[in-house]
Amino acid sequence: MYTDSKILKSLFYIQLVSSFLVVVGHFTASVLYFNDPFWVVALNQISRYGTVLLTIATGYLTAYSFDRKQPSFREFFTGKLIYIVIPFLVSGVLYHYLLKNGMPHSVGDFANIVLGKTGDHLYFVFMICQYYVIAYFLRNVITKRNILYVIWILLAVQYVYIHYLHQGWLGLTTRHMLPTWIFTLYMGHLIYWYREWILTFLRNNRSILMVVTGVSTAAAIYFVVSSKLFVAVHLTFVFATLLSFLVLMVFFLELVDHLHIKFRKGLTYFIFLFHSAFLILFKDFFYQVYGEVSWIFQNTWYSLLYLLGIFVCSALFSVLLVQLVKRLERAWASMGKIRRERLQ
Repeated sequence: MYTDSKILKSLFYIQLVSSFLVVVGHFTASVLYFNDPFWVVALNQISRYGTVLLTIATGYLTAYSFDRKQPSFREFFTGKLIYIVIPFLVSGVLYHYLLKNGMPHSVGDFANIVLGKTGDHLYFVFMICQYYVIAYFLRNVITKRNILYVIWILLAVQYVYIHYLHQGWLGLTTRHMLPTWIFTLYMGHLIYWYREWILTFLRNNRSILMVVTGVSTAAAIYFVVSSKLFVAVHLTFVFATLLSFLVLMVFFLELVDHLHIKFRKGLTYFIFLFHSAFLILFKDFFYQVYGEVSWIFQNTWYSLLYLLGIFVCSALFSVLLVQLVKRLERAWASMGKIRRERLQ
């Protein structure tokens, strides 16, 4: 029997894999500038799974929170403020400093930080913040009772918005806007609400699971060898990633009792936020010491060691941030408790 505790652990492992894939994506984008052997191109294509897997997992965990914790407005958005918004703004300032060699000082600078435009990957957090607001107010509108019907409407919204409705106001791309991801996010809700049926079906029908695994593997191979670049919001890519998400859920559920990686709230998100800073710092360091970095990227083993170093540094830094944010959360809770006692 798959318990919710085990499922949440498997989702944490999926998030870890996803965060690593995101790092791989930005790393290989740097390598492609100097060299583009097949393995680099393949990793760059596969890395696009990372963002979509994170998106589906976000929808799942949000549905879980609404269902099991039923947070009040204050509880829900206080958590998002501490764990999502504040780190997002801090990272925005950091990337502005690293890329422009100075602190933000103009209205335009601060607007770019808020809009997630100072780092190439921060669009995702800007979009997720929109999602949390909409999801909270629609939590009693889009429910398990109607999701099987509503999901088709959301599919149409995502497709139509990407292809026909988006306008580049404020210099924002389609990726910045919630409608571009709305179907992908609510697929996470659907998986949560029907998790028992889905997982039981796959567990009891191993032949079906093998077919799903085969199709998802074939899709990954197709994306690698295809001359067409499938971006993360492309619906073909979303459906392929959805199959991979289900396969990974089952895979990690089988291993969850044997893996002993401690769950740390916010860890994968912080890796996502700050890994690009290490990409920039590593590159600047090698430029200062050696004058150029192409010799690293032209050697496969050096490249992989470079990637490993970036991921390890990002993970260790993120572990420290997890501890810091925990203390901030406890301090915030203590202040709230003191205010309540005073009012009484």
